[in-house]
Amino acid sequence: MALWRIMAYHLAGDFCPIQDWYAAQDIEVQAAFDAALTTLNATADWSDTWQFKELTKTHAGLGEIRFKLDGPPIRRFRPVGIWPPIIPNEFILLLGCEKNRSVYIPQDAFTLALAYKRRWEQGEGEIHDYI
Repeated sequence: MALWRIMAYHLAGDFCPIQDWYAAQDIEVQAAFDAALTTLNATADWSDTWQFKELTKTHAGLGEIRFKLDGPPIRRFRPVGIWPPIIPNEFILLLGCEKNRSVYIPQDAFTLALAYKRRWEQGEGEIHDYI
């Protein structure tokens, strides 16, 4: 039974950054992301798992889903999203990125995620079920 509703943010023209990122990934990354979402979907409190981290400081209000592919080299991924305070157990995916040490691909992923968050808060775009 799903404990969470996972959504995706869509901008004008039905542009969906998380779906575009997902489609550009190879099958191993897609499978690992799907597995992480399945695990989180069945986890009541995401703070109890390493697969989610609430961000702070300049990225406050964002959360990252965490998964990796064992290598060599080890690849780490950080799809980013938000959870609306008025709707319990709903998470909105904004975009995906890869983390290589302290460098993110795309480099401006969290700045862009914050911009998407602001746009959504201002009523721009739509959210649709992701899974």
